[in-house]
Amino acid sequence: MLGTAVSHYRIIGKLGTGGMGVVYEAEDERLPRCVALKFLSDDLAADPDAARRFAREAHTIALLSHPNICTIYEIDTHDGRQFIAMERLDGVNLKTYMSRHASSTAELTHLALQITDALSAAHSKGVVHRDIKPGNIIVSDTGQVKVLDFGLARRFRLSDEPDDAGLVGSTLPGRPLGTANYMAPERILQMPVDPRSDLFSLGVVMFEMATGRLPFAGASPGDTVNNVLEHEAPRLTSLSSHPRRLEQIVDRLLAKDAAARFQSADRLRSALEPLAGGAGSRVGRAWKKLVGGR
Repeated sequence: MLGTAVSHYRIIGKLGTGGMGVVYEAEDERLPRCVALKFLSDDLAADPDAARRFAREAHTIALLSHPNICTIYEIDTHDGRQFIAMERLDGVNLKTYMSRHASSTAELTHLALQITDALSAAHSKGVVHRDIKPGNIIVSDTGQVKVLDFGLARRFRLSDEPDDAGLVGSTLPGRPLGTANYMAPERILQMPVDPRSDLFSLGVVMFEMATGRLPFAGASPGDTVNNVLEHEAPRLTSLSSHPRRLEQIVDRLLAKDAAARFQSADRLRSALEPLAGGAGSRVGRAWKKLVGGR
């Protein structure tokens, strides 16, 4: 598709391929900017369910406006195929970032706080992401986080209870969509959609950032599911030099029972803030040293 005109965009490169889509870099011929164009992959282009999820992703992101969430510009059709035009992000996904850089507690917390803020913004609009994992998180060269890929997101509504623990939602029949390593027990069991499921996934991401390993990984997908449902994560402090307080926060995020977790992203933020220090500038400097300023 290189050189192809798509609406008022011209494709100039391929950025990557995901579970559902292919993403290209394109020049906007109306405005002086580069954008990312996301198309459904060829094998899903004719799948009506995939097309509905794709359109739902665009409508969901359009509800959200936050510095830590990838911005969407429009959804349109080219040659019978839907595409989403969105912000062109510079940086790498968190999986790649982790492979190149062992974060201090303050740097890890700085990244986690930005993901927390993105989740808080989504949850405040009645949206639960349902697929928080390193591959869906971009870290820029200045240390800014962007959460993307809302293809599995669902709407939820808060109950009238004074506590934010009373949440209701909908389920989907059949096998849950997502990545088992990062999936909360209630997601695996197809229980109602709940923002606390996103917080569990963030706990997995934080454990991985801290230790370099996944807390529930098994030899097979079935083993992983069983570990998520039945087994506790290893002690974070036994696998890293991070403090007990970080371990306590991650343990609470990884609680099997959603009622035992932090009950909102805002409450998680309050717990994380004392660990952050002034890490923002250090994340940017570390990144530049690794990939740009050797």
